[in-house]
Amino acid sequence: MYNFKDLKKDLLVGREIEFKYNGELYSISNSSKGWVLCHNNEIIGNYFKDVNNIMNYIEQLKIGNKYFREIFE
Repeated sequence: MYNFKDLKKDLLVGREIEFKYNGELYSISNSSKGWVLCHNNEIIGNYFKDVNNIMNYIEQLKIGNKYFREIFE
């Protein structure tokens, strides 16, 4: 089963992530502006130049009543 550790490992090697949670589409993508988290193709937060910075951001982020990490555990 795919977990938060796998997600972090994939991001560190440059992979982009797309997933559904509670029927909603989320993605972590890299663009010319940097790494960004999207919800239903709308940007959540800011662009991050470094993948470690977006990882720190999502570790503190809640989606609904769950931390991002809890969704994958």
